[in-house]
Amino acid sequence: MDTQSLLSDINPDELTVFAPTLSAWRHDLLNSEDQVAQFMVYGGPMSPTASAGGPPSQDKRPDRRYWDAVKEEMHTFLCTDDKRYKDLWKRISDLESRSTTTLVGLIAAYLGSVLGAPATLLTGFIAVCLYGMIKIGKEAYCRQAGQ
Repeated sequence: MDTQSLLSDINPDELTVFAPTLSAWRHDLLNSEDQVAQFMVYGGPMSPTASAGGPPSQDKRPDRRYWDAVKEEMHTFLCTDDKRYKDLWKRISDLESRSTTTLVGLIAAYLGSVLGAPATLLTGFIAVCLYGMIKIGKEAYCRQAGQ
């Protein structure tokens, strides 16, 4: 299993389930994963759809450090042959069904154990990284994320 095979199993449209703000990037209202993530972190701008639900409540979005950590780990996972992710690649390869939901969940659970964070906190950020790689291509993503 390699990165290109993984990406071919992912439906980019389904990633918006985990990170609804991705729809803004999909429609060229935002143009990078960092811009998408700004809407997903504590203290960042609220999504325009947030106003549809009445008065704003307490900001319960995760701290930006989780985005930074996921972004770094996803670069290592997707762009390098780091031995820490050998087991994750094997688990992905062994899956009978590689639906987008299954793949995001598996990656989130694995990264959650690495970062010491609940998988549910990380799924949106993982979706943003996967969408970014699909949208701009592996080489551009790896080059950009490695800077």
